[in-house]
Amino acid sequence: MSQRGLAAFIYAVCVLWLNMAIPVAARVTPLAPDLCVGAASSASEALALPRTSLDCGPDRFINDGPVLRSRIEVSDNSLPTTGPLIWQTEPALFDAMLLQFSYADGSKKLVDVDRQMAARNWFVRARFSVPVPDSASQLVAIDTVVERPRTRSIVNAATLVDQEDASDEHYVKSLIYGLACGLLLVPIFFDLMFFGLLRFRFILWHAAMSGSFLTFIFSNSGLIFHFFPSTELAFRFHLNTLSLAASMVFAVLFTLDILEEKTVPRKLLRGVLALTIVMVTLKLITLLDLEIFRISAHRLFILSLLPIVAITLLIAVCAFKRGSRAASYLLVAFSGAALSGAIKLCMELGFVSQLFPLDDLVCMSMILLVLSTSAATGDRFLVLRMERDRARFRALKLSKMALSDPLTKVGNRRAFDAMATVTDGNALLVIDIDHFKSINDAFGHCTGDMVLSRLSDMLRRFFSDRGASVYRLGGEEFAIVLPAQSEIALRHCAELLREAVAREISDPSNSTPRITISIGGALGRGRRRDRVFFEADQALYQAKKSGRNCSVICDAATPASIPRQPAFAN
Repeated sequence: MSQRGLAAFIYAVCVLWLNMAIPVAARVTPLAPDLCVGAASSASEALALPRTSLDCGPDRFINDGPVLRSRIEVSDNSLPTTGPLIWQTEPALFDAMLLQFSYADGSKKLVDVDRQMAARNWFVRARFSVPVPDSASQLVAIDTVVERPRTRSIVNAATLVDQEDASDEHYVKSLIYGLACGLLLVPIFFDLMFFGLLRFRFILWHAAMSGSFLTFIFSNSGLIFHFFPSTELAFRFHLNTLSLAASMVFAVLFTLDILEEKTVPRKLLRGVLALTIVMVTLKLITLLDLEIFRISAHRLFILSLLPIVAITLLIAVCAFKRGSRAASYLLVAFSGAALSGAIKLCMELGFVSQLFPLDDLVCMSMILLVLSTSAATGDRFLVLRMERDRARFRALKLSKMALSDPLTKVGNRRAFDAMATVTDGNALLVIDIDHFKSINDAFGHCTGDMVLSRLSDMLRRFFSDRGASVYRLGGEEFAIVLPAQSEIALRHCAELLREAVAREISDPSNSTPRITISIGGALGRGRRRDRVFFEADQALYQAKKSGRNCSVICDAATPASIPRQPAFAN
């Protein structure tokens, strides 16, 4: 599948997911447009605030008081349904909450909300729900008192929802978010499998990023309350933001690691790393839960994600212009995140309603990011694996060339010297072509090279079924390491070889001269290679001294002494 086809497929999956998620929307009445807000130092003082002291202006939500009270007066026309209602808002984090429902007959009903109600009455998409108490009289007003809210969305995201519609939405979207979590498990599995084959860091960064996104969706959607009902609201709040921060950190590290060398501008590299450090610092400040930064720290943390996404997308653009193969996938991956960030910024500026399904869009963006970066990971994995295999092949070829003789294609002196010992049950034969200098003088060096090549071919054929190793030590001298249990067996093998060479290495049609060889041998007995070689070489010297065209096996009963600089027979 081409990159364009893959991008189209990923977009189609995300659009289908969003089309499934958005239409399942309950009948909702947003309360923010008509809310009036005031601040006090205690819950009782907040409830006692007169209606005229509440701020109903456009800046009413910019209030960082320790206790916030909001009030809305409702009418029949503003209610979403005549049936049972649910009051919902973004749960975030708070110390205590009190809801007061006022009715037309003058009655008031208080609901003391504890933080665990978010677990007992959670609705998907992070909605915190409180059933509106039944009454024979009409609901006319709702007062909300929140102690130490950590975000403003607790107040400005309040809605009234039809209970039946909310239950249907909860059921369908729970399945959708559960499917999203299952979908994010797949790339984690493949990342771990890929890392077992090729240990590249970007594969680990991608697995960590996918795991962080999975954690965020599992927690932010409220699925965590279904599987772990005793989860504290504070734990979920910090798990949301920590997993979001971690996913952004791993996304940046993945991007910088998967892009090819020299495709990322240094200024952008330093910029995105600096912004990431700032983002992590802001998150750590929210963990301290300082009163002075109670609301601003979390808001700044969320806003700090936007420039990171923007610069990461810019890095992908620059890398794409410089011919990066992985950058095309990253452009698709971060496009959804950039769109989510732009909409979040518009929501902060008041251009987009707080009821916009940003959670659905963020979830879709995360799925798009993970799927696209998974494609980038797979593509980069294949490229690097091909490069590794080619490098291994070249290294193997060079190693083989370094340990083989270029003329005869058998092992060279370096390969022979790499052998530390001649093991027990093996033996060493050293072979020298008789009067080889006279062959070069009479027929020329080309004929001499032909003789050497033919002899090496003959040696390989002769020992092909004996498990032997053939080496050219230099000039006309060869060495053979072969299995031999006794001197008699070794002498028999040497004689068979000598006779075969005298019989086969000649070709009158090519004026190839008839050659003979002299052979010296010694049993290994697990001794050092240089000791065995010295004995075999001494035996070769004796064979030459005895008139050549014969074989001599060193007698182990009369060991020879190794001189400091042994001279080889010619």
